[in-house]
Amino acid sequence: MEIFDEKDEEVKRLMLRISRKEITLCDSCDTFFDYIPRKISCDGCMKAKARERRQRPEVKERMREYQQRPEVKAKRREYMRGRYHRLKKLREEE
Repeated sequence: MEIFDEKDEEVKRLMLRISRKEITLCDSCDTFFDYIPRKISCDGCMKAKARERRQRPEVKERMREYQQRPEVKAKRREYMRGRYHRLKKLREEE
């Protein structure tokens, strides 16, 4: 495989690493990140997309409905109660 005839050594090294599948280019922000098969966006862009998705009204409504389910509320209460007692025990040991 022939690498482009570039004068700049940095560009040559980057192109070589891309051809070896060591790094790849983000589709959104054009930054380089470690190659992972089928991954097209860097972690920063993935987090931004997820944040935007969570702010959509239909997603917010679905999350609110899920949080109002009795089994979810019971699970959250159980977790918080256990956390309270663990922290209380730690405070008493000090």
